[in-house]
Amino acid sequence: MSRLSKVQYFESEGRGHLLEVVKSIKSYLRQMDGQQAPPKLIFLTRQGEGPVLAYNHIRVEGLKIIAVTFPRFFAGRNENGSVFVPEIPERIRKFFAGVGIDIITNRLPFDDIFGAEAHNREMGVLRSALALFGASIPLAIQAVLQATDAGKVDPGEQVIVATGDTALLVTASTTALFLMADVRGLAVNEIICKPRVFDRSRKPLTPKLSAGEPHGIQIEGSTEDGSRE
Repeated sequence: MSRLSKVQYFESEGRGHLLEVVKSIKSYLRQMDGQQAPPKLIFLTRQGEGPVLAYNHIRVEGLKIIAVTFPRFFAGRNENGSVFVPEIPERIRKFFAGVGIDIITNRLPFDDIFGAEAHNREMGVLRSALALFGASIPLAIQAVLQATDAGKVDPGEQVIVATGDTALLVTASTTALFLMADVRGLAVNEIICKPRVFDRSRKPLTPKLSAGEPHGIQIEGSTEDGSRE
């Protein structure tokens, strides 16, 4: 049996597509045509916005929403270079508790470990390989592993996982077993939506001047001596 399913592609990366991701998931579930819908939606979230939008927009009977957030003391950078510490506000936590949205906060499975250089190199290769399909793909996979490790998802269970610009249908597994080449391993079954253009994770190369070109020519913000605006 086959089923035709449309994939939505975004022309840029980033959490600005969050509402579009939720709408894509809603449309995907409508296309199930009587088939049993995945019972759980895992949302990797910085401050809880994704799970809140999903709860308000996706009305599927029995759908369980799980919020996976970043570990304590994690810090990242915004587009403008400022540092942010992702944390779900207390009022959102109370809302989640009231509507039955579980929160999982733990170490990301592919994160580096200080002093474990061989492990870190392997995790770097793994992150880079998954990021060939989009910068959010490694995060989405890790969210599924976290939820399964925490016992909120059963190994082998099909779930939807979402980030700010990506949504996938995934067969879940644990961190210990996800690379197994049998039914115990994790599988990405379908892409619901993702960026088509990697405008943030892959910056365009800046052309370099050849030795024979005159001084003072500026190409895309770079001068001959390599300085930037």
